[in-house]
Amino acid sequence: MIIRKTIIAFTVLLFSFSMLNAGELTLNDFLKGWLENDRDLKTAAINLEKAELSNEKSIIQNGFDITLSSGTMTFRTANGIGNFSVNPNVKASLPSVRNLSLSAGTDITISSDTKIENASFSAGFDLIDTDKEKRELTEKESLRAVLEAKRQIESKAQSSEKSFYSEIKSLLESSETIASSKNSLYTDKISFEKIRTQGYAETSSNYRLAEMKVRNDLHSIETSERSLNHNFDLFLLKCGLKENAVSYEDFLKILENEISEQKILTFDDFEKENYKQLENALWTQNINSMSRSSDKNYSLKGSAGYTFNNTSTKSSDGKASDSLDAKLSSSVLGMNLSAGVSVPVNPNAAPAFTAGISFSPNMLKLQKLEDKSKTLDEKSEELSIESVLYNYNIAAADKKQTAEDLKWNMSTIEENLSMYTKTESDMKYYFDRGIITESEYLSAKSNKEKYEIEKTLNLLDIIISNCDTQSLFYSHK
Repeated sequence: MIIRKTIIAFTVLLFSFSMLNAGELTLNDFLKGWLENDRDLKTAAINLEKAELSNEKSIIQNGFDITLSSGTMTFRTANGIGNFSVNPNVKASLPSVRNLSLSAGTDITISSDTKIENASFSAGFDLIDTDKEKRELTEKESLRAVLEAKRQIESKAQSSEKSFYSEIKSLLESSETIASSKNSLYTDKISFEKIRTQGYAETSSNYRLAEMKVRNDLHSIETSERSLNHNFDLFLLKCGLKENAVSYEDFLKILENEISEQKILTFDDFEKENYKQLENALWTQNINSMSRSSDKNYSLKGSAGYTFNNTSTKSSDGKASDSLDAKLSSSVLGMNLSAGVSVPVNPNAAPAFTAGISFSPNMLKLQKLEDKSKTLDEKSEELSIESVLYNYNIAAADKKQTAEDLKWNMSTIEENLSMYTKTESDMKYYFDRGIITESEYLSAKSNKEKYEIEKTLNLLDIIISNCDTQSLFYSHK
């Protein structure tokens, strides 16, 4: 039973190093050890933690905030008299409620005559909440960063799993090469045996040439087997196993028992909207659209408060009066406007008015150019999505053809394997009765083993193809 199920969940991939015991190993044990030793996966897991921390910071930064300040403290002396002044204040903000901000402060002078002036309390807010979309944009981008970190772990795991099966395939290809070399050896042995039975002298060129072919075949097989054993030892180390923890022959039995026929994945097995290129293009279009929409060229803000002993609203006798304060500020198309009023509580005091205006013609020109640029960006994003959809259709057709090729190849291999299995059985019957030579029987056996390896290789090709197909789609939304 193959482990080509949903990729190992990313939450399980916060690994701890441990060498696997030889015991009863399964293919899952080899894969688990392989993934646990993958440094890229460990790095991706750390990056996920960083993204989650950044998201928590973003939540704090956009949440309720309060700041206490002593202000500037000043101490002076003149004529032996000390004078101490301080302007403490407190500020609180809640961006999610129309950028609501609350502030309170005062000027305190302590000397022979203590004075408290300009003590005030005010509340400010956006009459038009132009920052709402920007806050939503920041929140979406922060959550997206966490999602992409999770997806990166999944992608690394899929890539590592593909590498795992690709390395197994490389080992089996070496076995297939050795099987072919053995077949050549048995063929050359048969030829050599014929020459010997024909009575050629050991010093003859025909005898020596035939013998040399057999010797070369044996040397080639021995060299290939040494290389295969070395590569298999390296494979075991990559899986977290000690060298010689399991023999290559036992590993082949594990493969034979656990790798079985399975469905070949195509694009029809996945949701189109989860296609990575398409999902990324749609996300980019959506987030950029929000960014363009949040970039307002106008604003309207208001504030109201109460000031104790406002020095701007003095009565006729020169005393400061408490006042009710209100202010409006606005900006539109490069023009900034502001107006404010402080109405004294003391009827003998005069109100104070403030006003301001500024205008930049270049700001208006730049805004028009920016609007044109946004329109071009929208068109570019639409073309990008069209291109992705085109690539999707091409890739879907290619994967469908790959699946058909794999099925056809498997059926061909199974036909040949069935034929060579029967041939091997017949040759074993003849050999046991002395009708054919051992080399003739071993040749038939070698062909059978070769196609057994080819069948396993084809199954590995299906697994690797499924890895490739799965890597083109997201499993997380």
